Amino acid sequence: MIDKPTVNLPRILVFFLLSGLLLACSALVFRAEAVYAATRYVTPSAEVVVRTGQGNEYKIIGMVKDGAAVDLLQESDAYAMVRLPDGREGWMLKRFLSADAPPSAVVASLRAENEKMKQREMAQTQQVDEISATLKKAESELASILTERDQIRTEFQNLQEDTADVILIKEDMLKATGENELLLEEMAAVKEENNKLNKDKSINWFLAGGGVLLVGMFIGRLSSASRKRKSSLL
Repeated sequence: MIDKPTVNLPRILVFFLLSGLLLACSALVFRAEAVYAATRYVTPSAEVVVRTGQGNEYKIIGMVKDGAAVDLLQESDAYAMVRLPDGREGWMLKRFLSADAPPSAVVASLRAENEKMKQREMAQTQQVDEISATLKKAESELASILTERDQIRTEFQNLQEDTADVILIKEDMLKATGENELLLEEMAAVKEENNKLNKDKSINWFLAGGGVLLVGMFIGRLSSASRKRKSSLL
């Protein structure tokens, strides 16, 4: 009897597990290389073919023009694995790749940077104009405030002078009032003295008139007496 070969299942399972791990590791490495892919530029040439493998016998999957940017995924001898802008991946000759951007890309980048600088300059100029306008407005408001302050200061000084004048006038009025009161008192005293003098004068005139009357009566009596004497003598 011929024995049939026995199949060792654990070894087969280990083999498949190891193979799966290797494939998984390769995929992770490939993805890591894809994540950290560097950008390269196609050097001047008509067009460069991209194939599915390293060699002319592999199928062409695309063509890249001069100055086109591709992602470098992997390098192997004379070939490099790249990712095209549309996402396709393949192999091309490494000598057609360069880390330096082509002049057209440099010019485009410089133009874009120049345009950005112009935009920033315009924005800064606008900000400067706005700041200048704000500064002029602030200067105008400051001048107005200073003028108003000077006016208020002048009015305050005038008010102080007017207040001093009012105080002097009030003092003069109080002084004049005191003098008027003294004058009124003096006038009252003079008036009283005049009244007294007028009374004394009236009495004197009365006495004088009475004296004159008595003298007249006395003279009249003497005249009548002398006449009687003369008639008796006759």
